[in-house]
Amino acid sequence: MQQSLPFDPTFYFGLVADNLLQNLGPKALVYADEALSKMKAIGDEEGFDLWLAIHEQLAAKAADCFKSEGSVVH
Repeated sequence: MQQSLPFDPTFYFGLVADNLLQNLGPKALVYADEALSKMKAIGDEEGFDLWLAIHEQLAAKAADCFKSEGSVVH
């Protein structure tokens, strides 16, 4: 029997981040911040962790998408 590979959700968080950026542009980060605040306020640790992972992907992708040409990120 073939052994299954461990599940890596990072790929899926990246897909969600891509969709949010495509549909909302830079506002996607604002909405992700609001989702994090809401999850923390209601004590939803699992939801908070999910949105934190999505937020990390959004921040990385937004940094690449929205930086101007010729700029250097340190």
